[in-house]
Amino acid sequence: MMGKRAQQKRAAKHAKQAKQRKAAASRSAATFAAVAANLPQLTSMDDILFGPMATPWGDFTETHATVDDAIAAAEKAGGVLSCFSFDDSGEYERSLRQDADGWLYEVALYLRGNLRELVMTSWLDADDQDQAAERLRCALAAYVPDGLRHPGIEAVQRPSTTSVPRIGWAQSVPVAGLRTWEDVRLAEKEMALFALAPLADTPGKTCEPLPEETFALFRAHGLSARACAGCGAPVTDRHPHWQGVLVSVENEFGPVCDRSRLGEESLQRVGHVLDAAQARPAWKLTGKEQKVQCQNCDVHVTEQHPDWPGVWTEAGGYCRPTCAVPGSGADDATEYDLVDCVYPHIPVGVDSPAAAAITAAKKTGYFFQPRLPSWAQ
Repeated sequence: MMGKRAQQKRAAKHAKQAKQRKAAASRSAATFAAVAANLPQLTSMDDILFGPMATPWGDFTETHATVDDAIAAAEKAGGVLSCFSFDDSGEYERSLRQDADGWLYEVALYLRGNLRELVMTSWLDADDQDQAAERLRCALAAYVPDGLRHPGIEAVQRPSTTSVPRIGWAQSVPVAGLRTWEDVRLAEKEMALFALAPLADTPGKTCEPLPEETFALFRAHGLSARACAGCGAPVTDRHPHWQGVLVSVENEFGPVCDRSRLGEESLQRVGHVLDAAQARPAWKLTGKEQKVQCQNCDVHVTEQHPDWPGVWTEAGGYCRPTCAVPGSGADDATEYDLVDCVYPHIPVGVDSPAAAAITAAKKTGYFFQPRLPSWAQ
């Protein structure tokens, strides 16, 4: 049996807890009311689903309340006003453009995944990159199946935030008669362009390589269109920071072939190859190589690794030649055009074409690749 004094203490404790819960609930209700009062009123299903999350296009239509307001801003900007944004179906650039017949509203659909990488590596490989951009437009026009071709859709090149061309498909409609953004949304529904969205992405599974037919189509248009024989990724050996080294440009693996991550216990990393006969297990360091410290990530590196001759490579663990990757500090448009997806090691006291790019990346969300401690390797 619980004594009277114990019962009183227990009752007091429960009363105190109840009072604390009531006060916390009151504070939560007040906080919720204050936050709710500052939220925009949601008037449609799109608002309910996406209203609380700001998007570039949402910001654009808030800044320019009507189509006429956007046209006025486009006139001040020299005849073009654009907004780059993305959603689950693709990467898009919506623009107001003036041509000889008046103002147009244009939607451009850009490539992503392995297809975008094929465009970038083919352009980097070219001796004449202006000519390569035109050939890429022709290749993309031919890439569209007959059943999805439409006279209003064209393969276009639009201004990029870097030297790498931004190439995709576009369709436009006259602005005449479009006054509100709801008018624009209804006009978009009639565009055949959006049927091409599946073509603009990696076919099949996310990591599935492009079929050989796609590389053959690009080569038929005078482009290099080279694929790694080990992992199938589009590759180039003319990346601005990896001259002479085969690299992919769409992910953080860069010069490292994906085959070295699959089905092997070894932590060693090997490079891309153009001939399947060159694909082989990784070699190992002897431990006698000269080592110096990387000036950015502080690991010890060597340029005497048998798999990476002449390339500064981590001298232990994974033996990776990649130092760091840029983070997500840039906006959508800038990050989409990014080609410096991975950087090489730079030893202390040594200069590199990548040094300036790494310095710039540090100011816009740069981070180092995580490295396992030695005991975990």
